[in-house]
Amino acid sequence: MRLSLRLYLLAMAAPAAAVAMLLLRLPSHTQADPILAAVLVGLGAIAANFPVMVTKSYKADATPAIELAIVVVFPPAAAVALIGLSRLIGEGALCIRRNPATGTRRRIPIDLVFNAGQLMVAAAAGAVIFQGVAAAMRDADGAGLFLAATAAAVAMYVVNTTLVVVAAALNTQRSPFQVWAEAAGVDLKQTAALYSAGYLLAVISGDHPWLALVMMAPLAGLQLSLKRAVQMREQTLAAVESMADVVDRRDPYTFQHSQSVASHSVRIARQMHLPEREVELIRLAARVHDLGKIAVPDQVLHKHGRLTDEEFALMKMHPETGAEILAKFPEYRQGRELVLAHHERIDGRGYPRGLSGTAIPLGARIMAVADAWDAMTSDRPYRAALEQSVALAELMRGRGTQWDAEAVDAFAATLPGAVLEPARHTGIAAPVLRSLGAVAGILSS
Repeated sequence: MRLSLRLYLLAMAAPAAAVAMLLLRLPSHTQADPILAAVLVGLGAIAANFPVMVTKSYKADATPAIELAIVVVFPPAAAVALIGLSRLIGEGALCIRRNPATGTRRRIPIDLVFNAGQLMVAAAAGAVIFQGVAAAMRDADGAGLFLAATAAAVAMYVVNTTLVVVAAALNTQRSPFQVWAEAAGVDLKQTAALYSAGYLLAVISGDHPWLALVMMAPLAGLQLSLKRAVQMREQTLAAVESMADVVDRRDPYTFQHSQSVASHSVRIARQMHLPEREVELIRLAARVHDLGKIAVPDQVLHKHGRLTDEEFALMKMHPETGAEILAKFPEYRQGRELVLAHHERIDGRGYPRGLSGTAIPLGARIMAVADAWDAMTSDRPYRAALEQSVALAELMRGRGTQWDAEAVDAFAATLPGAVLEPARHTGIAAPVLRSLGAVAGILSS
């Protein structure tokens, strides 16, 4: 763990303690119900132990609902203390539990300190805003309470997300704004639904603490629906990728081709400093970029010699076929455009639409370079794998004509010992290989 990140995580205890002390000085006109407090603290601790892995770097649980309910029902000082206590109990249990797959503890103490601290700070902001808005609109009855709760939820979300995003940015050395945009795209709707459930929880449990237990059912339902949605997405992606692997296995020379293209594409995208969300989109598309070859006859796919015009026309249909298949899956709503365009050329001489320059999606331009590299450096029926130096020279020959110049340079920069001399290759005619990723034969342009 980076020193800057470690210091930031530990430092979160200071503002948490400070806001708790300051809130103790505020006058309180209501008494905290100990039974309701115990129920909500227990529910929050339990919810913290059942997060759902939404993405590789993001987990979600049902605690936002319980935290908003606590802010609405209890005075500010009590709300901050209860939320901190709930998180300490929940995270403490995670520090003891071990991951059965890896044997490592699910949390480390420094995570406990940060998570409890940042939630207390967020709760303080939400509690103060709730009390202020509710006092200003006390004549508005239920509408005023709802608006106050909404304002508190927004404040809690913004503060919580900001503090977590800063930690993530320190850990990954990326822009906090970039991390924020990715996080909001993943969790905004889920968190809004949880805050709505939290408001309902506060309303029904204010006078009848044990009714809070009834809300476990809808909260568990929200959690389960998220888990099922994540599982469905993972299963869909796995099924489509298995289909792509079957296509690769039809030809022993292209075994694991899609996996290699995906790996190279990720390297290029990261070298170009693209957002992680876009990197993942490119990886998913690259992983299934040749899916449309499922409709290409074996005699064309496995042909050792030059393709006839009719056979080449069949081969050129595979990007469209792949995009049509992927259109049936919401998970590939954006990625299918990259699949459709991965055989386009910068000079407009590609297929299927003859796009040129920046009209070709950036992800498709990256995939084209990765596809060409893997084709050149792998054995084919008509030739042995090219040496890396030869393949790189071929990419540089087509830099700016067949392939995107920035993508070629980014890929070359990931190769150990590669020396870039882009000026020497500018304006060179198209390379000898007419279609490196799709055509089983060396054809002149």
